[in-house]
Amino acid sequence: MNGQLSEQPLAELIREISSKSLGGRLRLEHDRVKVVAYFDNGDFLYAASNVRTLRIREYLLKANLVSEKDLTQFNERVSDSDIVKVLCAQKLLTESAGEQVQTKQAADVLRLALLWTDGAWDFDSRSRLSGSVHLNIDANALLLEAGRRVPAKFASSRFPNSAELISPATTPPVHDNLMPAEVFLLSRLDRPASLRDLIAVSGTSEEETIAIIYSLLLAGLLEREHWKSAFGDQKPTPPPPEPAPEPPPPAREQTEVDRDEIESFLARIKNAQTYYEVLNVNWDAGAESLKKVYYQLARRYHPDRFRKKHAPLVPQLESAFARITQAYETLRDDKLRAHYNSKVAARRKAEQFIVSTSKASTPNSVDAAAGETSISKTERAAMQFKEGLAALELGEKNTALGLFASAASAVPNEARYRAFYGQLLAGNERTRRAAEAELQAAIKIEPNNSEYRLMLAELYRALGLKLRAKGEAARAVAADPNNRKARELLRALK
Repeated sequence: MNGQLSEQPLAELIREISSKSLGGRLRLEHDRVKVVAYFDNGDFLYAASNVRTLRIREYLLKANLVSEKDLTQFNERVSDSDIVKVLCAQKLLTESAGEQVQTKQAADVLRLALLWTDGAWDFDSRSRLSGSVHLNIDANALLLEAGRRVPAKFASSRFPNSAELISPATTPPVHDNLMPAEVFLLSRLDRPASLRDLIAVSGTSEEETIAIIYSLLLAGLLEREHWKSAFGDQKPTPPPPEPAPEPPPPAREQTEVDRDEIESFLARIKNAQTYYEVLNVNWDAGAESLKKVYYQLARRYHPDRFRKKHAPLVPQLESAFARITQAYETLRDDKLRAHYNSKVAARRKAEQFIVSTSKASTPNSVDAAAGETSISKTERAAMQFKEGLAALELGEKNTALGLFASAASAVPNEARYRAFYGQLLAGNERTRRAAEAELQAAIKIEPNNSEYRLMLAELYRALGLKLRAKGEAARAVAADPNNRKARELLRALK
């Protein structure tokens, strides 16, 4: 069986192979780039490509798992899987490391081919993968990722009939990284609806909505009435169903959401101290209860609902909903939830530490006409800083870095924002000079803060500037003789 990728792209081929539990070899070619993928009983096993940077040699060398000398024994005709087998047999590579590098390689190969919207494909059910390679790759996650990256016009071309029914998946796979717009669309669909009606209630443009639907369909979170078949019917075809009656429009919310309710909601989210308060659930709330609450909030307060009627509030709603999503994703996962619960006490201690080492933040006076905007910016920065602390306690350094950066940019005269942003920048060798500027700015605002001077002293020591480190450590001790860490650092630098 063969065809063109413009008619059946790889993502749809993989979806059909999985749904029909097919096995065999799938070859693809696009502009002289070739990819081969193997399947068994619908499961993806392995993929390889003729692109040099996607060959196993490059991955092994990049990961420093073997040397170039170890690879000289293989000519270009030796397959990637055979190279790994031989290296493992020679004890030059562990089986675990070999599997990990092959998993990354195969996922990268699929990512490349999943974006092709033209080219040729050929499927041979008689050709099977030799050996027992079966990599642990989440194909559904790759399909979701690919659906998001496919050009919107191409996604739209996959839906010639606006009356086609779209339904919730009967047994949807678990996806932990859904975007707010995807969650919102899923929340609007609790029964089969036509594509036309789903677009009408989505809150986004037709092109954007179809792109989201296409991604969710590929990932198995939605089902459609008509997929174009590439492999024919592998099972007896049931008689065609009678035309379904036009479904009634999805039920509207109980009431329209007015500005007062939105502002009350935003105030509640802003003042919430824990993820449980964000979702307004008890500490022992189960997974089903969390899901119900999350979808209720998505239906009622998702920012896409208010882009026309309450546009000025949309940025605040986006920030609030991002916090809701983070709360839900943490609490629904037992491991993340247990970790979060264990960190709540530490979070409170951290906040107490900030209060004890920083001056109270006093907004500058502003003109009456500009007062609302300035206060809003100050409050938003305070919330971002608070969320940054929480993210830092959970080990999410990149998230914390972004939040601290936003807070420091919005209110540059708040010393603690600049200091904590600088301290995180100091953890990366490439951003240590920027860290120095942030910490110096914090000290300029609060010259007698020993903690900030200690941060700068530690940065200077990391940069190898011993004299500067010693000077800052001495100033930290002078500002606070009881600062034990500053005294220890000063002794170590002498």
